Amino acid sequence: MATREEADILVRLAREYYVSGFGRSESFYGRPGSIVEFAEGHYAVDIHGSRLFDTETCASACYLGFGRPEVMKALQAEMARLPSTTPLFVPTAPLLKLGEKLAAISPGNLKYSVFGANGTDATEGALKISRQYWKALGKAGKYKVLHRIPGDYHGMSLATVSASGHTFRRTPYEPLMAGFVSFNAPNCYRCPFEKALPDCHLLCARELEKVIQFEDPDTIACVITENTNTGLGIVPPPPGYMQAIRETCSKYDVLLIADEIITGIAKTGAWFESEKHGIVPDMLCIGKAISAGCGALAVTHVSEEIGKVLAETGNLHHGFTYGGLGYLAAAGLAGIAYVEEHDLLARAREIEAIMGKRLKSLMTQSPVVGDVRMSGAVQGIELVSDKSAKSIFADPWEVASFISEVGREHGVLLNCQFPHYGNVITMYLPLTSTNAELAMVCAAIEDVVDRVARRYL
Repeated sequence: MATREEADILVRLAREYYVSGFGRSESFYGRPGSIVEFAEGHYAVDIHGSRLFDTETCASACYLGFGRPEVMKALQAEMARLPSTTPLFVPTAPLLKLGEKLAAISPGNLKYSVFGANGTDATEGALKISRQYWKALGKAGKYKVLHRIPGDYHGMSLATVSASGHTFRRTPYEPLMAGFVSFNAPNCYRCPFEKALPDCHLLCARELEKVIQFEDPDTIACVITENTNTGLGIVPPPPGYMQAIRETCSKYDVLLIADEIITGIAKTGAWFESEKHGIVPDMLCIGKAISAGCGALAVTHVSEEIGKVLAETGNLHHGFTYGGLGYLAAAGLAGIAYVEEHDLLARAREIEAIMGKRLKSLMTQSPVVGDVRMSGAVQGIELVSDKSAKSIFADPWEVASFISEVGREHGVLLNCQFPHYGNVITMYLPLTSTNAELAMVCAAIEDVVDRVARRYL
């Protein structure tokens, strides 16, 4: 652990020389958890010696925790063989084997993989591929990208920011790219149409068809969407929604891109959440956990039909110097093998049941828990100042800071990721969490909820 003097120096360096890409000000540094010294298992240890359980698993990347021995062994063995990228950027054996494995565990006819270095690469790659695909078929007029607002988050490049459902991520970089058209994301707790199931008849899904008709189907290349809207505070789609979106895309010859960078690789209780909703997208964007949290690796995973068109034209120009590192592919394969060996798909469903029982009970008892939303280990708890009106707190940033502060007192990192939309505690719990650790997280949340109610009501 760093000495007090060393810790003070690091805080000063962060404030003087470092600009966070995630909207944090200088005042953030110095708090527990703001500068990490090392990590082990499910815990991060900061420069002040605080040992904190990471409920967000590094934004869902470290879904098996830190330093899983089976993963590290595979990583280190491959690094010893090839510790960098390859001459001419040709593939390595682990990368090809990972591509084969993804084809085996992904739904339907998804088969070919384009490897990149991060989630933004995967989503932007999908957008580029969709336009190139239609050009290859002689339909160059199909170029528009339809995306959902608010919430859906697809990356940090100018193209993916143009497809973002986060105003705060869009506004600083306007004017954005042309050809991006939005439609409303579903949110049954805060319906944008002020309706409720079942009387709404999935108006949120039917809106897509109206947008396609207005924009002209012959101009639309693709729809990009998450299944569960993680950027809005873990908002799963209503039953039947994703099937309706799939049917509409097929009807109008529009490609469907499912962004599963956060939800993919076992965390929802299926290899990919698209399976849970009974759909096969044309492209699947995979990142974060694909390297078992060991580094920057991502995939644009496309259908056999799209892949063959790309292979036949031989004209795909979407690659990166460090895209598709072999040692990260080896780590990812080891992570998938660990999931299979320990039946962690089932464990994700168990985590949902364990947490759901306790947190939904808390929702019925607490005056500030408005909603609890879950898809396996991907979970959100929305706090409100008035349950009947679903009102957000007067200063959600202050409440978010207080929630984090109380969580740290329990040795738990709790995060309200987007105070722009209120106070939703978002969690991507490790699939290897013990029941005792889940109980510790629940106890922290129960104390948070009690203290928020006493302080802010």
